[in-house]
Amino acid sequence: MTPRYQADGLVRHALRRLLGKKYKECLGLQAWQGGAQIMKEMNMTKTGPDNTYEIQGAFKFVITMANEQSEGYLVEKTIHPYLAGSVGITATPGAGKYINADALVSCSIPEADLAKVQQYYRGSVDKAFLWMPFNTTPDMWTTEKNIQPIVHDPYNDKAGRDEAVLEFVTEQWEEALTPCVDKIVALDKDDDAYVKKLMQPYILNEGLRSLFDGTYIATSLLHWYLVMGSPIVQGLQIEKLLATEGMVEQTEGCGVP
Repeated sequence: MTPRYQADGLVRHALRRLLGKKYKECLGLQAWQGGAQIMKEMNMTKTGPDNTYEIQGAFKFVITMANEQSEGYLVEKTIHPYLAGSVGITATPGAGKYINADALVSCSIPEADLAKVQQYYRGSVDKAFLWMPFNTTPDMWTTEKNIQPIVHDPYNDKAGRDEAVLEFVTEQWEEALTPCVDKIVALDKDDDAYVKKLMQPYILNEGLRSLFDGTYIATSLLHWYLVMGSPIVQGLQIEKLLATEGMVEQTEGCGVP
C-alpha cells in the first residue's frame, strides 16, 4: 500500500475523533468503532459497496471520505449518503467539479498537511502498517540509524488496538479539519439549513454533460487523440472538434475538470 493510500485513509478517522472531542461521539460501522449493535439490529453481517447505504439512512451525516484524497477520486462512498437520504462529508479536492458540492459537506486538507503524515508511512504490500516512530522527526531518521519503523495497525479490532497512529493523525490534521467540524456542528443545529442541503441533487442538469453521461470520457479521449495526432481524427474538422461542448460546471465557482 502506498503512503498516500494508507495515510489519506485515516482522514475520516481523524475527523470522527475530532467530532467526538469537540461536539458529540460518532458511530462507526465496524465493530471496533461501535457499529456492531446497529448492524445486528438491521440483520447485516457485513457492509460493502453494494449495501452500505442501507445502514446509513439511520444517520443525519455520513463521513464518506475515500482512502485517497486526490482530485476526482470519487468512489462509491461519495454517493452512498445520497442514496440513503443522509448528508455526506467528503475531503475529495475539487469534488464540486464533478458533482454538486452543495449536497455535501466538504473538508479541505492542504496537500502539505497530508504529506506530513504520508512521510511517516513505511509499509508495503508484503508488510503493511509500518510507521516511523511518532516521537521522532524526519531530520532524525537520516542521522540516527537506530530509528526504525514499527507496526501500528489502526484497524486492529482487538482490545488495546493501536491508538498511537490515530492520535498522531488527529493531532497533525486538527487545525485543517476544525473548520469542517464547525460546519457540521452548525448544520446539525440548524434544521432549515440541514434540510436545504439534504434536498440538493447529487448532480445538476439531470447529469447531462457531466461525469455520468460519458461526456467527460468522450471529450478527454477526443483531446488526447488530437494531441497525439491519432489517425482516428485525421481529416476531420479540428476546429469543430475543439469547439465540441464539454462538461458544464457542476458547482458554481468550482470550474470543470
